[in-house]
Amino acid sequence: MSAFRLLVVEDNDQELDICRDTVKRYTDEKQRNIEIVECKTVKEAFEKLDNSFDGAIIDLRLADQGDEGNLVIERIEQSHFRIPVVILTGTPDAANSDFGNIGVFKKGDPGAGYADLLDRFWGIHNTGLTRIMGGRGTIEVTLNKVFLKNLLPQRDKWVGYGETDSSKTEKALLRYAVSHLLQLLDDDGDRCFPEEVYLNPPLTEKIRTGSVVKEKNNDLRFVVMNPTCDLVIRRNGTCNTDRILIVEIDLQSELFPGYPTNGLSKSQKSDLEKAFRNNKSAYYHWLPKTDFFEGGFLNFRKLISLSSEEFTERFEKPTVQISPSFVKDMVARFSAYYARQGQPDIEFEHFINSPIVKTENP
Repeated sequence: MSAFRLLVVEDNDQELDICRDTVKRYTDEKQRNIEIVECKTVKEAFEKLDNSFDGAIIDLRLADQGDEGNLVIERIEQSHFRIPVVILTGTPDAANSDFGNIGVFKKGDPGAGYADLLDRFWGIHNTGLTRIMGGRGTIEVTLNKVFLKNLLPQRDKWVGYGETDSSKTEKALLRYAVSHLLQLLDDDGDRCFPEEVYLNPPLTEKIRTGSVVKEKNNDLRFVVMNPTCDLVIRRNGTCNTDRILIVEIDLQSELFPGYPTNGLSKSQKSDLEKAFRNNKSAYYHWLPKTDFFEGGFLNFRKLISLSSEEFTERFEKPTVQISPSFVKDMVARFSAYYARQGQPDIEFEHFINSPIVKTENP
């Protein structure tokens, strides 16, 4: 495995000595390969900064002004470098409060030692996040392959599309590239983690199939069930439908009162497992709980249709979106529930209880 590359932006020699000693001890004790790249000034940081780092520790005071480290952070944001960043400073109040990353730590505080910060970075590194999203990551390598082997050889065709509608062609190319990335996962049989079920927060406020919405006046949550084509925005800014179809989410506590506080009997545990496998009932669909979403069970019997105006007035903007891979199964179960036909019961008892007819041997 390649070394963990750590950018350290710090002008205090004593702090740098402590950092070097800690990294050396940390590497020896935990057998973790860490490469430090040191910068003492904003200019030096700008020269060395790129998307190849797995983490960065940035001090704010690098000159007389006292907040020069914010300039380095702004460069990371503006350059779209995907680097986990820790701000380690004696003046935390000067930190850019709009910058969302690992956190701001004051030098000398508990949990702000270099070994503590290295543990934080290594925990993130173990998830594979920087190996996937970083400048040396899987996505970058795959996109390079798609660019060279798929898109450039077909450039004449795409150029023709671009002459007709540049904006539409750009979106199509984005979909095409994403499709190639998804191909990496087609043969992955591993079970998913609950967080993978959702996009949180959604990257758009537009209502889509699988958008989770909350009523403004209470905590009830619903999921939008319209077909995707219904929710396409037309040129006049409205949807293809004048009605929004939503299904209410029943909380797990409603289906299994007392769980997990009071525990479960063997039969209740079996029943809960069926519910999680979506085998409890044809009209329930499980949505797993995460730190950012309570989850529960979609109850297809609790179906509501609202006008666009009523929907907008009644509900907040969606804060969670069920991801496309899981929307397909949800819609399939919803469709199957309402498409079921059934048939009259057939009198079958006499087939079971009919007397045995003995035949003579010829």
